Amino acid sequence: MGKEFDNILNECLERLLVRGETIEQCLQRYPEQEEELRSLLQTALAAKEASAIQPRAEFKARARYQFRAALQEAASRRSRSVLGWFPRWATVVAIVLGLLLIGSGTVAAASYSMPDSILYPVKLATENVQLALTRSDLGKAELNANLADRRVAEIIYLVNKGDAKRIEVVTQRFDRCLAALTELASTMKIEEAPKIMASAPALAPSEEAKGDSKDVTQRMKEQARLRATMARYAVNQPAALRAVLDKAPESAKPALRQAIRESIAKYKEALDALE
Repeated sequence: MGKEFDNILNECLERLLVRGETIEQCLQRYPEQEEELRSLLQTALAAKEASAIQPRAEFKARARYQFRAALQEAASRRSRSVLGWFPRWATVVAIVLGLLLIGSGTVAAASYSMPDSILYPVKLATENVQLALTRSDLGKAELNANLADRRVAEIIYLVNKGDAKRIEVVTQRFDRCLAALTELASTMKIEEAPKIMASAPALAPSEEAKGDSKDVTQRMKEQARLRATMARYAVNQPAALRAVLDKAPESAKPALRQAIRESIAKYKEALDALE
């Protein structure tokens, strides 16, 4: 079933991006997959429509090389995976990102876009690709913390615009970043350092023991770095949201209050996990 859907998705992407068909025309061919296809095709179409900036030839060549290298690395990791699969959304956004990198400078511009911008779907797609291609738990945790900070900036922007509907949507994305951060922090916890020298204190440690010691030291450094980042955000993000609470539309205040509570609770949980 997974392979069949991937073939359908590839065909729809070709019809949409190359042949110029509409999303509805694509969906008419596959009504049973409409729900899953629609959001993926909308992301691809938004990226294509936003690709209006033409970069210099050297940028296109560099971007093409970097994108192919990233895909090869992802494919290599996938071939070593026990599960042997790659999320469909990651496949689609990777295709979209490749299209953008090779054909335009939109990705760079999209990184500064806000939720009411046509470039915003490209921003979200780029973030998903970054998460998919980030290898370490530390890297993923730091990226989720940074993405949570982006969501706070977007919420503040929407409060100033009085856009209650989008505030609720972005606060949900903010909550998901915090949940992922908390889960990743718990996986990084070192229960106890390995007892490398306990059995033979008078003897020189083996090469394997030295390697274990270095691994633990490296993980402790990573935890300290992540803790410093999270401790800063744990103070700054709830404070920033509280500062705009009074200005928020009444209909958006419950979601905003929930985001404040979640930020306090989730950062505490994540920090406790790294103790």
